[in-house]
Amino acid sequence: MSFINSYKAPDIATAGISFQDPYDLNSSIPVPPLLETERVQLVPFNPAIHGEPFYTAFAKDQAVLEKYLPGSWPTFDSFLWFLESFVRQDTGSVLFAIIDKTKASDDTRIAGRIAGAIGWLHGSPQNLSLEIGPVIILTEFQRTFVSANAIGLLLKYVLDVPSEGGLGFRRVTWSANPFNVASIAAAEKMGFVKEGVMRWTWVLPVGKEGKPVSEKRGEGNGRDSVMLSVCWDDWDSGVREVVIKRMERI
Repeated sequence: MSFINSYKAPDIATAGISFQDPYDLNSSIPVPPLLETERVQLVPFNPAIHGEPFYTAFAKDQAVLEKYLPGSWPTFDSFLWFLESFVRQDTGSVLFAIIDKTKASDDTRIAGRIAGAIGWLHGSPQNLSLEIGPVIILTEFQRTFVSANAIGLLLKYVLDVPSEGGLGFRRVTWSANPFNVASIAAAEKMGFVKEGVMRWTWVLPVGKEGKPVSEKRGEGNGRDSVMLSVCWDDWDSGVREVVIKRMERI
């Protein structure tokens, strides 16, 4: 019996799909149209609405914001390409815009100022698990209530049971650059527990600092990842209350 492999690498031209209306999230996991607290709102990231204001703010402090990210978006088009190839075409991944409702917006389609982006990756409806990421809090909104509210909203949606309005998943993970102490600390404050270090999880863009690798194995340094998790039994045993308190703090 014969077989074929019809895979074709995504064409950068497909980034134009980002501006189609309606924007197709292509998700195998139910996506809420809105998650919010009194101060923060999460909505599915629509490039036609959120793309330019997010990237404009991101680009102002790009070197700092993407220091520990495993990728790089030197141009707006490269950011759109990331959204299309890495997020939208992966049925287990979704990105959300983080909105600070306490700050006024110039765009009537947005309920406040764009404070960053957060999403889930590698979602598995079969195994009831996913990873929270990327988590990008724009510089102006760091060390405020924004991060805890954004992370908490996703955790509640994913780990709460359906009768509470959630998905009832069993496992949520968080991976971080081992040198990104702030990311690891942010996860631990929200109840995540370290599980270990996964080696050589990423091939970094050429020129980005990382672990040297033999030239026989391609271009780009490598990166390890610290793996943390919150599971359903942690959630039911007190982590849910910890998260709610973090979200409510001033």
